Amino acid sequence: MNTSISPQNPFKLFLKVFVFILLYSSLCIALHGCASKPIESNRTIETVSNHKKDSIKTTVINNAINDTLKIQIPKIQTIKPECDSITKAEIQRVLELLNSRKKSGDNEAGLYYDSLKNQIIAWQKIAQTKNETTATNKEKIYIKGDHTIKHVPVKYIPFWVKILAYLGGAFLVFLSWRIGRIFI
Repeated sequence: MNTSISPQNPFKLFLKVFVFILLYSSLCIALHGCASKPIESNRTIETVSNHKKDSIKTTVINNAINDTLKIQIPKIQTIKPECDSITKAEIQRVLELLNSRKKSGDNEAGLYYDSLKNQIIAWQKIAQTKNETTATNKEKIYIKGDHTIKHVPVKYIPFWVKILAYLGGAFLVFLSWRIGRIFI
């Protein structure tokens, strides 16, 4: 019975196993190194959100106003002096009915007849006013973000490149066999 593993020479057995492991690992490294990697396309957009609010407030304050208008009633003179007293009495009676006053909040207005001074007096009290205007400027910036990784498929490897790869592998096997024949 003849076996390929000879127990007489353990060094030859070690060299055969070593050469086989070396060939196997070099073939694995060569095949792994020749493989083309998938190409990735990265795209990143950042999110920025910015709000600005700017306002200008203008306040105008007007002071209170007290106003009075006095109208002097002239002396009544007609052609007949006896009619003067009757006309004066009737005008006096009508003017005494003139008494009006209006009030709304802090504002007042009135009209009356002063018989001692013989005047019609119109008066007005306007309260302090305050006007506020606000001009607002708003600025908003929105940028939405996205992060995408797109895998591009591996491109086609031409047939002639594959043939050259197989020839290179066959050459490595032949070279290893030749080196093994020298040492074994």
